[in-house]
Amino acid sequence: MKVLFGMPLRQTTGFVENLLRPVGLDWTVPDFSTLSRRQKNLAINIPYRGLKGPLHLLIPSHGSKTNHCRAVDSAGIKGEGEGVWHASKHGGPKPQVWRRIDLGIDEQTLEIRAAEITGSHIGDAPVPPYLLGQIPIGEEVGSVTAVGAYDTRKCHDAIAGRGAHAVIPPRKNAKPWQPVTGGAAARNEILRASK
Repeated sequence: MKVLFGMPLRQTTGFVENLLRPVGLDWTVPDFSTLSRRQKNLAINIPYRGLKGPLHLLIPSHGSKTNHCRAVDSAGIKGEGEGVWHASKHGGPKPQVWRRIDLGIDEQTLEIRAAEITGSHIGDAPVPPYLLGQIPIGEEVGSVTAVGAYDTRKCHDAIAGRGAHAVIPPRKNAKPWQPVTGGAAARNEILRASK
């Protein structure tokens, strides 16, 4: 209701209470604090059209100027951080907080298949395992395309864990890893092929 009618959360609770009263339903509407706490951890299912064949996921970097796919992007969202009231009351600059939204889209349909909102203190590299975790386990992932910032063990292990092919260029100073995991072996093969 909040999103549908574009109302603030407190206004939405009153609206729902006023809808239920004339109908004769004696349901309790959660208060503002409960709804606010629940919406922080709300899992959202992103609708998509299923196509035949494996999914080819694209994951961009935030600062990439050479990303070949402009349909996928990560955006920064600036907001006011903790201590805003204190700063406005006692003077001084307002602390600002950056939130980032990382997207993964289907290469064929250009539909958003995964999204993750992170704080500014989290870099690019930890995000792809979370994005891959949002793709249903039964769905085959053919490849994951990303930039060199994602050339980490966790990324390669998560991609290899889904049986997908990683299309990630190695970093400039890349050295072979000990092939302990499937992701490390695949990354070493990418490094060998790129030289």
